[in-house]
Amino acid sequence: MRIRYFAAAAQAAGTTEERLDLLQLPGATLGTVIEHLAANAPAAAPVPDGPLLRRTTSLATVLGRCSFLVNGVSEQDKDRVLRPGDELDVLPPFAGG
Repeated sequence: MRIRYFAAAAQAAGTTEERLDLLQLPGATLGTVIEHLAANAPAAAPVPDGPLLRRTTSLATVLGRCSFLVNGVSEQDKDRVLRPGDELDVLPPFAGG
């Protein structure tokens, strides 16, 4: 399955895209994939901010605030079963208008 991260989610994940082998997660649902991503994300490295180092927000924290698209359609049901060919978009809250 292809997972795409946007904005703050990409910053927290340290990538804009990754692949997940759902055959290793039998019966995977949106909820179990989110839990897997949060549990397997490496700790965020400090980011230089002038003379100080600033910590970035963890992926687990960002995922708790995100909305998700499965194959381009908004999905809120964490029990939704995911399949190997699915595409998951991780969208953090956006500001502005």
